[in-house]
Amino acid sequence: MVKIGITARLFLSLLIVSLLTAVGVGFGTRWSFQRGFQGYLNEVESRRMEAMAEELAQAYQEHGGDWQFMRGNRAAWERTTGAIGRERATAPRTGIDADAGGSSIYYAVPDKAPRRLGLFDMAGNHLAGNLQTGPSLRYQPVLVNGQPVATLVGAPLRGLQEEAEQGFLLQQQRDSVLIGIATLVLAAMAALLLARSFVAPTRRLIHAAAKVAAGDYAVRVPRGQRDELGTLAHNFNIMAATLESNEALRRHFMADLSHELRTPLSVLQAQLEAMEDGLEPTDTASLVLLQDEVATLSRLVEDMRQITLSEVGAFGYQREPLDLGALLESELNKWREPLAHAGMAVNTGMLPHLTVEGDTIRLRQLLRNLFNNALRHAEGATELHVALHVHRQQAVLTITDDGHGVNDAALTMLFERFWRGDSARTRATGGSGLGLSICRSIVSAHGGDIGASHAAPTGLCITITLPLAQQAS
Repeated sequence: MVKIGITARLFLSLLIVSLLTAVGVGFGTRWSFQRGFQGYLNEVESRRMEAMAEELAQAYQEHGGDWQFMRGNRAAWERTTGAIGRERATAPRTGIDADAGGSSIYYAVPDKAPRRLGLFDMAGNHLAGNLQTGPSLRYQPVLVNGQPVATLVGAPLRGLQEEAEQGFLLQQQRDSVLIGIATLVLAAMAALLLARSFVAPTRRLIHAAAKVAAGDYAVRVPRGQRDELGTLAHNFNIMAATLESNEALRRHFMADLSHELRTPLSVLQAQLEAMEDGLEPTDTASLVLLQDEVATLSRLVEDMRQITLSEVGAFGYQREPLDLGALLESELNKWREPLAHAGMAVNTGMLPHLTVEGDTIRLRQLLRNLFNNALRHAEGATELHVALHVHRQQAVLTITDDGHGVNDAALTMLFERFWRGDSARTRATGGSGLGLSICRSIVSAHGGDIGASHAAPTGLCITITLPLAQQAS
């Protein structure tokens, strides 16, 4: 099966449309021309009959007011009507009357009498010419001093019979065919150029898509048009940028995961080899060290399981209306003492009762991770300020410490997997770098948003917004 490209199909489509248009216009123009030209000839014939009637009236007067000279006399009929009206019929009507009184400039042309004309006297007797009569014919009275003396009868033109008329029609048809061919050639050239211009962006997209399929996510398509193809190119570039970012995150994630697993495994392997070689005693202290590393591995695996489940939507969220203020107060009561041991006083003020649609277990996990993050990583903090209020039908929770904070670059990385600051977030504190990432997944699943900002004068502020329940709003 022959494969036809989109350029060829678009070219053929435009060419076929141009061909059909040219053929339709050609036939329409031919039909309109024939009808108009035939009408023009009938109008000329009508004026010619008027001129003939004047010549016949003059001949009638010259022969003593009797048609006997014309009855059955073909030569007289041809001599009188053969060439009459050719010039006068195509001249302005004012010229007819002006020339009517002068000598005739028309002369007889043998055997050229009009075949569609006939002359009848006032009694209806045939005098000369065509014998045809009927209601569809044209009747022109022959007037002498304003009184009809005969009737000139002409059959309407139903076709082009004269050689000159047929030649003119053939010439017009030949010209129309040549014009149609030239038009089709120009249409084909325009169709080819348009097809190539339309398909060029598509070809660029095809080549770029092939590169993306091969793993080259850095490819971009220039957006030259401001139409649907331009929008498609823009969306393609966004898709490629997203894939490139996801690929970078995947590689970074795999590297971080390998690093996180390697550290406790290396400690376990070294400790076990030392115990096997007798360099380390197999006592309670050594077993506690091994147990700590196993707990680190277990915690890391559990965190990874939770964040994976949350991102694929596998968390079992059982949403119901709950009092966020009461839940926050309940969770704070569990953390006041650990935070106080770390040297941080908790300042909450009056917590309002705000109802949200949420999962109690997951929101407790969210608060637990946030307070645990403040406990472990808010270096130099002496106060933790927790506030809850309403803003634009959203419950807004802020947790602010007065510690050393983080730099501007770190603000955008706080919720990424395995990220830990150099000075404030280290393995010595026991963190896996997944707590805030899990918080982001939980908040997103509840239709909210979470972010970090600098606190005044120092410290870090975590802001969470959750939509209020409908009955509460």
